[in-house]
Amino acid sequence: MSPQCKFIVSFILLCLFISTQSQDEESYRRYSPWSTSSKEEFNCTIWRPLQGEWYSREANEDRVTNIDASSMTGRGVCKSWRTNYGGEYQFIFIERPGDEESCHYCVNLFVRTVNIIEKKESGCVQLPKGTERTFDNICREMDNRGTQQLVTMFSESYTPINCRSSIEGVFQFTYQYRFVSTGICTVPEQRIHSCQNIGSQFLISNQKFNVTYKKCDGMEWTKDAVVEYSCLGDWFVGKNHFFAVANTKESRKDEKFRCFLKNRDDDYFLGQSITPECNQIKTVEQAPIRMQLTPVRQVTVEPGCLLPENFTGAWVNTANIDADVVINSTHIVETWHPDVGRWRKAIYICKEQRDSRYIMARLTVDGCQVDYQCFDFVPRHHNIIRFRKGTVFAKNDFHTVCSWVQFPNDEAWKYDVMIKKDPVPVRCPVAGAFEFKQEGDMLFKTRVIKGITKNPRHDVWGRTGQFSCRKNISRMAVCDTDQKEITIDETYCWSVDQLGRPIDIYSDVDYRMQCVGYWKENLKSYLITYDQLDAFTKYRCWVYQRSDLNKMLMSMSVGPFCDLAQDVDSKDWQQGAVVSLKLDENEREFDRCPMYFNDGEDPWTVEENFIKVFDFNNLNGGNCLLPKFVILISLLMVAQQMI
Repeated sequence: MSPQCKFIVSFILLCLFISTQSQDEESYRRYSPWSTSSKEEFNCTIWRPLQGEWYSREANEDRVTNIDASSMTGRGVCKSWRTNYGGEYQFIFIERPGDEESCHYCVNLFVRTVNIIEKKESGCVQLPKGTERTFDNICREMDNRGTQQLVTMFSESYTPINCRSSIEGVFQFTYQYRFVSTGICTVPEQRIHSCQNIGSQFLISNQKFNVTYKKCDGMEWTKDAVVEYSCLGDWFVGKNHFFAVANTKESRKDEKFRCFLKNRDDDYFLGQSITPECNQIKTVEQAPIRMQLTPVRQVTVEPGCLLPENFTGAWVNTANIDADVVINSTHIVETWHPDVGRWRKAIYICKEQRDSRYIMARLTVDGCQVDYQCFDFVPRHHNIIRFRKGTVFAKNDFHTVCSWVQFPNDEAWKYDVMIKKDPVPVRCPVAGAFEFKQEGDMLFKTRVIKGITKNPRHDVWGRTGQFSCRKNISRMAVCDTDQKEITIDETYCWSVDQLGRPIDIYSDVDYRMQCVGYWKENLKSYLITYDQLDAFTKYRCWVYQRSDLNKMLMSMSVGPFCDLAQDVDSKDWQQGAVVSLKLDENEREFDRCPMYFNDGEDPWTVEENFIKVFDFNNLNGGNCLLPKFVILISLLMVAQQMI
């Protein structure tokens, strides 16, 4: 055999071996068969984190289960095991080793935290002689029983865990004992306090939280009490967020351990069990004890400076999930809705200002502490505030917090943008009538916004019924008198009649966008538009550029924020864009649509194109009546070359 043939054969055998090995590993991940080569052997070592003494409440009785390297209390000796490498282990225990007719037990253990495991097990399974002892045969009863419940097991020698992932913050709460009364206990002084003690040398202080209860009038089952819990860890089951606790002042085991449940979609409602059983709380609404939380901030910060007067109002922060921002003379209140959770709020208070930098005291989302962060603002123009944030510090020192080195110093960066929530349209930096070609992930399409017309249109070119259009184009135009609105028509009839006038005078355009701001940054011109009918986001960011005397290039972003990588030719999600346009001026004689361009170098200069009406009626006074002249003048505030 030649060396080439030997190499080919060796390569094929190697591929077959790797394929077989990968298939074996994959089948093992899906719960492989017995771990032992022979069904009579005992090759089972229980994973060390599962070993120890565990307390559980089963059938209204306290039970302590001891698990060592090879056996489990009440279940016998481990015969085989398997795992899905996802924190779930399945064991086969035999009551009397050597007697195949004795009870077999199938036990599933779910590792939740170092202090919590959950158990699901079958009853005694006795297989007659000759029946193969497999996981399928022994665990069939447990797999087929949909009513099998999980049993929560708490470590007898638990180790407290940091509470930050379980619950973090200061909350005022109301609560309801659903098994006692339908009444809700509401007292403003009721608090859940779970805060990190930063820099503490005692870690235990970050592993506990307090719940302060108050007695409600007319509810005898309420009382004044303060309960201190140690956190035992948290875990997720779908959208349900469980965490377990231990009452530090309680010695009775059935009163010591409790479970809490939050939901990812609405984490300001909290369910609590009344026994050491997490299976009691399937949902927050059905929990025995139900709490409604409201974040509070227990620290009051006095302002020390004033924000610019033209910042006051309601804004949208495009850099933070389109957060709602309300600004007054001293405060910035930002509320946003993350993908996980209900809503979050941060409050910034102006403390000190020098040039364009403002040091702001930040009352954090959880209300535990006050941080300090520096804002660098660009003076407002149009409906736009541009800014950037520095690093967060725990100390109030302007020279440290607002040092220029504390701002992001990447090779390429741009300012974040806040847009006025109810913007006032401004003159568009691009005007004229253009024919365009488009490409991208989401193209402009023909839309019948107000429905189809009831009657056919008049005939044109001697044809009855709908008019005949000889040429259709995709058209973008800024032709209104004050040049503040962009209209886009994906299929526009460009034909004219015998007098050179447009014949398509009844069709409505597909898209109407108002210009609300523009500027130039990093040698790129940016434009923000507002579309009331846009179902995804009302604000869109454009990058635009003049490529020739009568040609334009534009790119529209996915949302209200222009990505740093977006350019005029960006057309897909990789640069944060959805469509790019190549525009060529296409103005007809009667369009009355002059071309205009502004690259946004100076966005602070007010430029308007409007109609001014002069009245000379009483110019000379007295009884002298002069003819009334009304002169319509198109006035430019700053002379710009009209093309």
